[in-house]
Amino acid sequence: MRPVLFIIFLLSAISLHAQTYRYIYELSYRPSLKDDAHENMYMVLDVNPDETKYYDYSFLEKDSLNRLHHTQNTSWSEQIPVKRKRNSTENSNFVMIGNDIFVYKTNDKIDWTLSDETQKIENMTCQKASANFGGREWTAWFTKDIPISEGPYKFQGLPGLIVQLKDSESDFIFHLVKNKNLPQTYDTSDFLEVRYGNKPIAVTEKTVYRKAKEFFNDPFIEIRQKMKTDKSFRFEANGVKYETKDLDLLTKQQQKEILENYNPLEKNKNFFAQ
Repeated sequence: MRPVLFIIFLLSAISLHAQTYRYIYELSYRPSLKDDAHENMYMVLDVNPDETKYYDYSFLEKDSLNRLHHTQNTSWSEQIPVKRKRNSTENSNFVMIGNDIFVYKTNDKIDWTLSDETQKIENMTCQKASANFGGREWTAWFTKDIPISEGPYKFQGLPGLIVQLKDSESDFIFHLVKNKNLPQTYDTSDFLEVRYGNKPIAVTEKTVYRKAKEFFNDPFIEIRQKMKTDKSFRFEANGVKYETKDLDLLTKQQQKEILENYNPLEKNKNFFAQ
């Protein structure tokens, strides 16, 4: 019986390794620096056999509707999606600036300090860990009950799955709310690696900063250029028609809105910092 039991155990281990694990996190975040009001959204962490993907749950909802109705809802996310190879600290970051989506790589090693403190969260024994990352101080609660060294966004490297994660200012609070095993890896190629026919432009992080600065300096540059070349073109927003001379005022208003409503998770990488 021993060889048979060994074969059964081996097949179970292979099956377990081949599975994709999907974890849904509720994210409570403070989008505006003007007040302490928080907004809630759900984020997906797909732990595939070879790589990990983190993205907005609305991507899944829109993908299902697009497949059902043969449409292309291409709206983007406030949070930066990332993907990486398993057990790697090199992340591919996806970001939209203006009408373009870019992908750039970063190396994001996180040095955790483990604590002996534990607590029960959702009937799981969780251990406390802390780290400095992205210009913020973070506290994580992870569980060895789920021996997967992953977590939301770029947070990984602990000896178990991250169940809760919070920065010291409570700007970003993650809480694991759901998990399921998928029989096969979910195909994200139509809304992440390629955005409904448009492949993200591969650039360096330095280029992303430059593109963001260019957009901030003149968010209406495409409209401004079209007004110069096409005299019949009129820019209309919220039922109001604007002339070329109005764009300077609109630019200042847009810049003010960007600065007041931009609170990045990695605040030491503020694309629009002055």
